[in-house]
Amino acid sequence: MTILSRIVLSAGPRHHVAAFTALSSTSRGQRHAPSSRSTSFALPHTRRSPFSFAPATRQYATTTTTIHPTTTTSTTTEPARIKVRDILIKGDDSLLGQRVTIKGWVRTLRSQKTFSFIEVNDGSTLGGLQIVADAEKVAGYEAAIAGIHTGAAIGVVGTIKESPGKGQKYEISAETIEVIGGCDPETYPLQKKRHTLEFLRGIAHLRPRTNTLAAVSRVRSSLAFATHKFFQDQGFYYLQSPIITASDCEGAGEMFRVTTLPDKVSLIPRKKEDSDAIDYTQDFFGAPAFLTVSGQLSGEAYACALGDVYTFGPTFRAENSQTTRHLAEFNMIEPEMAFADLKDNMRNAEAYVKAIVGHILKECGEDLAFFEKFYDKTLVGRLNTVREGGREGRHTRAN
Repeated sequence: MTILSRIVLSAGPRHHVAAFTALSSTSRGQRHAPSSRSTSFALPHTRRSPFSFAPATRQYATTTTTIHPTTTTSTTTEPARIKVRDILIKGDDSLLGQRVTIKGWVRTLRSQKTFSFIEVNDGSTLGGLQIVADAEKVAGYEAAIAGIHTGAAIGVVGTIKESPGKGQKYEISAETIEVIGGCDPETYPLQKKRHTLEFLRGIAHLRPRTNTLAAVSRVRSSLAFATHKFFQDQGFYYLQSPIITASDCEGAGEMFRVTTLPDKVSLIPRKKEDSDAIDYTQDFFGAPAFLTVSGQLSGEAYACALGDVYTFGPTFRAENSQTTRHLAEFNMIEPEMAFADLKDNMRNAEAYVKAIVGHILKECGEDLAFFEKFYDKTLVGRLNTVREGGREGRHTRAN
């Protein structure tokens, strides 16, 4: 027997931003073919003790290179690049006095004749890092500052110092500033203010630079890592199920058709015996093909050979339903398990949810605090309740 489980990591309903969705449990006999806004899932049993995560740290190269800034006249040895997160979130006083390289995008610029304060964000954290540029210390100061506007990409070499300003512990005293990519202030649409999600839909290529979309992306990345870590630690094998398929494994709704046939109606081949029917033998696959709605069938087949498997890939639903919970495309996790029963399934579901919630509480605290402040005042409290809830030992498999 295999037990199907589903969890959705969603980028949002069509164009909307959506949160991580964990769906409620059903057995195979009770399972109904869900639409894309379905709230039914179950997870397989836990075979090992709950896992723990080691904090993820980015390892940077220790070698140095020579750079030739486009806006300065001097050549300097560039120290190893460091992410803003490693200074503001993970850093401590041992960083003081170190020469580092920072690269990112300008959030704000306060420029004076002999001083400039530049806030740079590289996407690794919610906040930006202040760069202090002194005209007497930065070669080519005027040329560099003249090319910097909100949205520009810059590289800065400087020394980490304790900041005298409020709300920030560290800042960078710049030595060199390189404008990697300029930005026209007359046309750049993002400013230091809160933009509505409706406005951001019109500039999809820039919206990841906003706090909301960047925070959602970091949390989704952390959830995806935690999911793979959990199942791998439980002895599951990751299955890459097909994206294009001829099977409608759930039969619940419309599917997106995939074809190489001509887009002109008059050129579409027809069956000889039925002029109203399309001749798919002349199509790329020789038969009707669709984007998958689920990796379930592949998972079941592999579970009957490998035992424990899970899929984690994109799925597509073609129901034209404009709701906040309806998704046309989303990533779905579908564990399949041989030789497990519903109790095993329930125990593992609880262990999985606690594990990933605990992981994002540990790794994404800044982003969760942002969501709590602007979107859901009870978010962190509810997540802590989920992490700490349940009876001790329920994650283990019953004898």
